[in-house]
Amino acid sequence: RWLIGARASHTAERLARVHGGRPLAVRGAYVVDAARARALAGALRRRGLLRFSEPDVPLTRASAYEGEGADQHWARGAVVADGLVPPPAFAPIGILDDVVDTGVADVNQAKVLAASPTKVLPTGKGVAVAHGTEVASVAAGRADGAGVIGIAPGAPLLSYGYKTMSCAEVSDGLVRLADAGAKVINLSFAATEDCHTLELATAAAFGSGAVVVAAAGNELRAHDPVVYPAAYPHVLSVGALDLALQPASFSSTGAALDLAAPGEDVPVALPPALDLDGTADGLTRSDGTSFAAPIVSGVASWLVAARPKLDPGQYGDLLRATAKDVGAPGWDARTGFGLVDLAAALTAPTPAADRNEPNDGIDFVDGSAFSAPDPYIFRGGAARTTTAAVDAVEDPVDVYRIRVGAHQAATVALTPQGGNADLAVYAGKARSLASKALSRSRRTGTRTDRVHVRNRTARAGTFYVAVLAPTVAQRSLDTPYALKVTRG
Repeated sequence: RWLIGARASHTAERLARVHGGRPLAVRGAYVVDAARARALAGALRRRGLLRFSEPDVPLTRASAYEGEGADQHWARGAVVADGLVPPPAFAPIGILDDVVDTGVADVNQAKVLAASPTKVLPTGKGVAVAHGTEVASVAAGRADGAGVIGIAPGAPLLSYGYKTMSCAEVSDGLVRLADAGAKVINLSFAATEDCHTLELATAAAFGSGAVVVAAAGNELRAHDPVVYPAAYPHVLSVGALDLALQPASFSSTGAALDLAAPGEDVPVALPPALDLDGTADGLTRSDGTSFAAPIVSGVASWLVAARPKLDPGQYGDLLRATAKDVGAPGWDARTGFGLVDLAAALTAPTPAADRNEPNDGIDFVDGSAFSAPDPYIFRGGAARTTTAAVDAVEDPVDVYRIRVGAHQAATVALTPQGGNADLAVYAGKARSLASKALSRSRRTGTRTDRVHVRNRTARAGTFYVAVLAPTVAQRSLDTPYALKVTRG
């Protein structure tokens, strides 16, 4: 199958139907049989409606090993300090994975939005794969005196069970979970092929108010490729630590890595019929970034409940800024900013908000990828100043719409307040940042970048302003800036 992205319109919908395309939850995206994809893409291109086309790539679970005998509390104890008082209620956690088995007592609070395949087990009918149930128990296993205790015990769980583990299906699941009210969404799967549809889905979930957490992958010994969705902007990428709280031997590395959490011998709950470690008690221990990620998801659920009304970017900044350094000093490619630290995140100062996100490209702000175009930050009147931040990995570009009157001009000035962001302006007919820019400014250091825009037509026109994050070998926290637009 292939995924086709179109500029949303009735014409695009009609063409997709004619060619057998099924609409996805991501606006303007369709899945179509490979044999009919070229024809659909061609029909859309001829009408100027084609945005992208790509294969519906497969994904894999980010788990590695199961065994028996681990301390049932070590992983939780590494991130939840003794004496922390839980909030009255935790924030809902979405589990995009194999369906959570609500017959397992530790996770029987789960609400199933979509169920992956089931089969008849020796003890009756149940889930076919335990992975989703295991992941859910790490994040939110009940504190009931039995089984395992999750990071956020008894937190509401929303389960979206995938059937084929394809980009199309998990993209739908992401949007569905966000629409259903998940404030944290856990993604314990990985792919080594990029899928723009999934990137749009993660952006949509982030924009709707969800903290998106993904396993960094277990590919260190397999040439350590870039792993998605962990590498996408606005996703908290989580690597695994061993019992000594050092980088696990399998955990993928890279510039996108944000945090680390226990990922070896992590206690998990699962249906007894799927407990294959030699003791069918519904408890086992598992390795993989699949289980490091839900530790961070449980922390995020606790943090969202305890410090409400922040946006997902602020929660991510809190967790990165307060992580305990492990491995090499500062950020490093094996442990990110360090071991997630719930107690520190609960009390740290609130980071600045970046309220225009996600605005990572022209299609993010022109109404193509989401429901409507972003408001103009400047319409030709009084000068306007916008403050925000970019990051080389989490937020590599911010794009804004400005409107310049007929035969009028505007000046755009970017003043970095740390780091070295750069500036570019694009014409209103541009469809992506791959288009040729009308003007660029790349002044070094914190010197102000400035570009002039002139509308030579007899009608008011739209232009796109892009603030580009500095490309650095060593990651740091956000690069803040002030963007000022004036007439003339």
